[in-house]
Amino acid sequence: MHKESIFIICLICLTVLIVLPICGLAGPVGITVFPIKYKIEADPGQIINKTFTVVNPNDFELSVKAEFQDFKVDKNNNIQWLPADIENPYKMSDWIDISQEVITLKPKEKKSLPLTITVPADARPGGHYAAVFFTGLLEQKGTVGAVPRVGSLIIMNISGDLIKTGEFLDFCGPIFIDKGPVNFTLTFLNTGTTHYEVKANIEIKKILGPKKTIFSEPNFVYPDIERKLKAQWNEKRPFGIYKATAKIIDGEGNEHILSKTFVAFPWKISLVILVILIICLLYTSDAADELDGVDLG
Repeated sequence: MHKESIFIICLICLTVLIVLPICGLAGPVGITVFPIKYKIEADPGQIINKTFTVVNPNDFELSVKAEFQDFKVDKNNNIQWLPADIENPYKMSDWIDISQEVITLKPKEKKSLPLTITVPADARPGGHYAAVFFTGLLEQKGTVGAVPRVGSLIIMNISGDLIKTGEFLDFCGPIFIDKGPVNFTLTFLNTGTTHYEVKANIEIKKILGPKKTIFSEPNFVYPDIERKLKAQWNEKRPFGIYKATAKIIDGEGNEHILSKTFVAFPWKISLVILVILIICLLYTSDAADELDGVDLG
């Protein structure tokens, strides 16, 4: 029993010695970068100079490595990172250069890093998208480990023969409602070669009644990507037949219009009122029958 106890204590000590260094390496390590996004308008052949600030918020020294990667945005507004070796008309990671690929930051220190973007003279007009990533490197017992990277997006538009067209694909909303608010979803496709911002306005007109105009939030839409726009009519008790006409203006100023009709009727309240009326009528009828049987002589 004594030997078993000694074995268990030794096993526990060995586990602690193994686990503690791992926990120390896997502890929270942070990097802060700003700005988190640059929106740039440029001409072919132009050289652009920007600055990033990298902060080490930790209580220990940290080396940080800079990397570049192209990206695109899908219809769900999620970023997809693209390998450098695939065909990509929006590529720009090869244009980016930074003065130091690896810097070392003392605890709580921040440094500014100059970044240069050299736009080729034959660059394709339109949108180009890349990110600058900063990855922390930890050295421990002769090995180097990486911590999660953080980055900043570069959204660039190259001047030239730009196309900013779009297509209004779908206008969704209810057909019948019994109460508000009323929600609408609009689907818009950027058929152009660069990004631009869109916003929908929806005119809601009651048959033989007044009209109301509501707006969606502005949304950034990327080339060849569908974007969902949301709008809400905050009318608590609509009643009647309505026609909703939605309009979206693309980057070239073209108007795209779709419309739909819906009916608003508070059937739940109406059903309660109807039941109450039926009960009242039945009660009145029974009371009248009782009076008919009364001897008035």
